[in-house]
Amino acid sequence: MTTSRARFLTAAALGAAAAAFPTAILAQTRKPLAIGYVPSTLFAPVFVAAEKGYFREAGFDANLSPIVAGADSMSLVAQGQIDVAAAALSAAFYNAVNRGLEVKFVASTGYQPRHGHPSALLIRKDLYDGGLRVAGLKGKKVGWIGNIGAASAYYVARILRPAGLKLTDVEALNIPNPDQQAALEHKAVDALFTSAPFTEEFQQLKLATLVAAPPPGIAAAGIFFGPSLLRNAETARAAMAALRKGAADVIGEAFYAPPNLDAYVKYTKQPLDVIKAAPRYDFKPDLRIDQGTLEDMQREFLADNILTYKPPLNEVRLVARF
Repeated sequence: MTTSRARFLTAAALGAAAAAFPTAILAQTRKPLAIGYVPSTLFAPVFVAAEKGYFREAGFDANLSPIVAGADSMSLVAQGQIDVAAAALSAAFYNAVNRGLEVKFVASTGYQPRHGHPSALLIRKDLYDGGLRVAGLKGKKVGWIGNIGAASAYYVARILRPAGLKLTDVEALNIPNPDQQAALEHKAVDALFTSAPFTEEFQQLKLATLVAAPPPGIAAAGIFFGPSLLRNAETARAAMAALRKGAADVIGEAFYAPPNLDAYVKYTKQPLDVIKAAPRYDFKPDLRIDQGTLEDMQREFLADNILTYKPPLNEVRLVARF
């Protein structure tokens, strides 16, 4: 047998094996992609990209794991324990970048919508009935998920601004979702910033009244990449392409398409009827970064001494675009 014929037969045999076992061979060539996510429809594009196979098509074997809060994910993604974090901007992110950790903000998700208020500030009903409004919250106990450097704190700051108040003018309380109803019932909090479905539920229970929401068109939630993607632009672009396909599928009323709803239920663990009834966030199909919010949050937290470094970090240090 000639050398050329031997090579031909070997190549043919390999081709036949690939044809016979395409799934196994493709699986071996896919890159693992560890994604940590906060269980919220703010990250609908991530869930849809996973469930519709967009990550697989892009060459990834994606593994999604829930994380408690966005701030917790910054060290995980910077240290390479996860490759991607679907979480909110926070003081923890700015501090991580300032310390030289390898993490960048690459996309914004879950814009505050033009219609409806999935995230909002509520005042305890008895206080609201007694005349308390946003302008009277100075010195009052205001609760939200996370610490003083969380995205919720920033949204509260945006609500307080028109009334001439700052975050430091209120007493901040970290109240997780499971404890919020009890906090209102026991009058342990005067006002509460929360998200759907609790915004509607607490009003229906006559525990609180919605008084304000963050400005529409801003987004403090998004996607963060760690070292494995930041050091490989081709791989990072592939991951972003999958995420953008997911985002394109949830624009407008397509958000409520049955396969999408199934994905939200799977990853958020919220009941289907609750998700369908709750106001939805807006999404951009290109997952563009809300640069204004990225910069304004840093300014807000610097002004309130939540961030203590100087001068502000510039875009080059905070952002990567793929």
